[in-house]
Amino acid sequence: MRAHELPADEAERLQCLAELGLSQPPTQPEPDAVLDGLVRCAAHLLGYPIALISLVGERRMWFKARYGTEVVDCEREASFCAHTILGETLFEVPDATTDPRFATSPWVIGATRLRAYAGLPIRLGNLTLGALCVGDTVPRRLDAVQATLLADIANAVGAWFAHRREHVDLLASRTHLQAQAELLGRLSSETPGMLFQYRSAPGGGGELGFISGQAEHIFGPMAPLQPEGLRVFAERVHPEDLPGLLLGMREAKAGQQAWQRLFRVCLPGAERPAWRSGRASPSLQADGSVLWHGFIADVDEHIEIENLRRDKLAAEQASAAKSAFLSRASHELRTPLNAVIGFSQLLLLNHEEPLTPRQQERIEWVLDSAKRLHQLVDGLLDVDRAEPGRPSRFDAGSGAEDAFTLLYIEDEPLNTLLVQEALRDRPDWRVLHAGDGRAGLALAKTQKPEVVLTDINLPGLSGLDVVRELRADAALAGTLCIALSADATPGQIERAMQAGFDDYWTKPLDILELAGRLADALAEHGGR
Repeated sequence: MRAHELPADEAERLQCLAELGLSQPPTQPEPDAVLDGLVRCAAHLLGYPIALISLVGERRMWFKARYGTEVVDCEREASFCAHTILGETLFEVPDATTDPRFATSPWVIGATRLRAYAGLPIRLGNLTLGALCVGDTVPRRLDAVQATLLADIANAVGAWFAHRREHVDLLASRTHLQAQAELLGRLSSETPGMLFQYRSAPGGGGELGFISGQAEHIFGPMAPLQPEGLRVFAERVHPEDLPGLLLGMREAKAGQQAWQRLFRVCLPGAERPAWRSGRASPSLQADGSVLWHGFIADVDEHIEIENLRRDKLAAEQASAAKSAFLSRASHELRTPLNAVIGFSQLLLLNHEEPLTPRQQERIEWVLDSAKRLHQLVDGLLDVDRAEPGRPSRFDAGSGAEDAFTLLYIEDEPLNTLLVQEALRDRPDWRVLHAGDGRAGLALAKTQKPEVVLTDINLPGLSGLDVVRELRADAALAGTLCIALSADATPGQIERAMQAGFDDYWTKPLDILELAGRLADALAEHGGR
C-alpha cells in the first residue's frame, strides 16, 4: 500500500501488535479454540465458505484463525484487510473482478478465485489490529441480519484481544515484580542489617510480611519466624531493654511517629550482649491495622569503638588534669623551697656578718632538711628535673674586665632578692630586674642584656610570650634566654623550648652554682 493509505496511528498500532507478540506469524502454528470457533461460526451463520481473523503487520498480513483456506499469510499490499483497517465500519467488495483495486489481486486471479469480501475492523481500545472477514467465490452482499451477526462476532473477537492485552500486561507486571523481588533480595542480602515489614492487628497480635536475609545475623539462628510474629525477636532482646523498646513502639504507634531505639540482644553462645539500633515508621491502614517498615542494624562494633573513644578521651582528660595538678603542685612546692634553700646558703656564705658555730649548725640543719624535702617533692611528683645540678666549667668572676648584664624577670619578691643577693658580690654580673613581662621587654630593648633569666608564670605577658617577642626582634634575637620556673613538668619544659628558650632551669635554685652556671651557659651560647 502507498504511504497515504496507512492508518493515521500506524506506529502505535504496530507497537501494540509487537507488545502482544502478534506482529508476525509464529514459527509453529498456535491453534486457539476460541478464535477458531468464532471463524467457524462466522462462516456457517453467514453462509460464506471462507472466514478469517487477520492481523495486518508492517509488510505482511497473517491469519490468527482461518476457515476454508490453507493460506497462512500474504503481502499487505495485496490484501483486502489492509483497506478494512483504514475505517471503523464494514468494508465490503461485492465483486472483486469489477473493482479496479482488487481485479488483479492474487486472491482474485489465483487459486482461491475470491469474488466477494466483507470485513469489520478488530479494535483494541482506539487501535485497529486487523479484521474479521468472510469471503466467497461468487459475487454477493451481506444482508442486514448477516451484517449484524458479523458485527457481534467481531465484538467477541475484540474481547479476546482485550483479554490478551490484560494477560500480557499481567505477565509483564509479574515479571517486573519478580525482578523487583530478586533485586530487593540481592540488595537486602548486601545490606548490613535487617529490613522488615510488620503488620500489627487492631485487636492485638500481628504478622511479619517481610524479613531480609540478615535476620539471623542480627538476632542469631532461630526457627522459622513468620508464623510467630515478633515473639521470637522479643525473646532475644536483653530483659533490661525489652520494656523500654516495647513502650517506645507503643508511643510511636499512638502518635504515628517514627520509632528509634538502641538496645541489646542476647545471641546464643555469645559471651556478652550485642548492641543493635532499630528504627521504623508506622502507617495506619484503612482496616485499623498498623503497617511498620523498619531496619535494625548491627552497631556492636560502633558502640565498642565509641566506648574506646570515650575511655581514651576520659584518660586524656585525666592525664591533662594530672599534668595541670603536677604543674601547680610543682610551682607551689618549689617556690618556697627556692627561698628556704637559697637564703640558707646566703647565710652560710655571709662573711660580713658571720654566724656563730651554733647558728651555722642550725642553718645547715635547715638547709639539709630543705634539700631532703626537695628530693621528696621530686619523688612525689615523679618528675625528671630539667637540671641535674651540674658544676660550672669555670668561674668568670675573677679578672673580668667587663660586667655581663643579667635581666631577671620575676614577680615573686623573695625569688628576686635571692638572685640579687647571690650575685651581689660578683662584679662580673650586673643584675637588672623587672616585675612583669611587659616591663622586662622594655628593659631588654633599652639595656641589651647578655642574658635574660625569666619566670614562666608572669602577670600579663607570660615568659613564653616574652621569649617569642625577643626572638622576633632582630636586635635581641640572639640573646641568651633561660627559663627559671618552679614548674618542672615535662610538658611545660617542652613548650618553653619550643617557644625559643635556650635552656630551662627549675627551682629551687642552687645559688652556690648560679654564677658558674650562668658563665657556662653564656660560654656555650657564644660558642654556637
